[in-house]
Amino acid sequence: MSKASLFQLEYIIFDFETTGLNADKDDDIIEIGALKLKGSEPTGEVFETLVRPSKKIPLKVSQVHGITDKDVENKPTIEEIFPKFMSFIGNKILVAHNAEFDLSFIKKYLKRFTQFPFNNSCIDTLQLSRQLYSYEKGHSLSAIASRFEIRKKVDRHRSLGDCYLTAEIFSEMLKTLKRRKLDMLHHIKSCIFLPPPRIAVEALTQEPLRLL
Repeated sequence: MSKASLFQLEYIIFDFETTGLNADKDDDIIEIGALKLKGSEPTGEVFETLVRPSKKIPLKVSQVHGITDKDVENKPTIEEIFPKFMSFIGNKILVAHNAEFDLSFIKKYLKRFTQFPFNNSCIDTLQLSRQLYSYEKGHSLSAIASRFEIRKKVDRHRSLGDCYLTAEIFSEMLKTLKRRKLDMLHHIKSCIFLPPPRIAVEALTQEPLRLL
């Protein structure tokens, strides 16, 4: 694992809204949000789109994120969007909150679109919060934002809104790591999903690596 400073790396913060929680069954992505960071600073480059799923959006799911069947009826399909998303993320380090969930959908579509390599590491801010602030009870995005007194007005439970909030939280976590002199990538390896080269799809099923 690289010993690069976390403040010198480039990241893609990303988030999906979906029709449900189970990528292994028939749930689909209905919104993708992503933004680029250089160190802890946003570059201004964003990726945002609604996606037309292969199934109806359950009412209880629409009540969470506010996305309805009407919102997505004329939007591009995942077949059209996935290549563009993969191009946007490139080989950057990914960052997501509860990354295992979002990675499960990437894994699903990689099985369908086998032409795309995927060797990206992914930092999980949920695991990072649990490691850095183990004495705290809550590690949801809302709980962490409240703890850091982040009052950024975003559309919660919408992909890009959650990306902006995750970016703010990640920036605060980087400051904590720097204060503790743990600001190198290998210091947080227990919070990283790290697919090995050329076997990335299978590797996405593994648990995050743990510090001994």
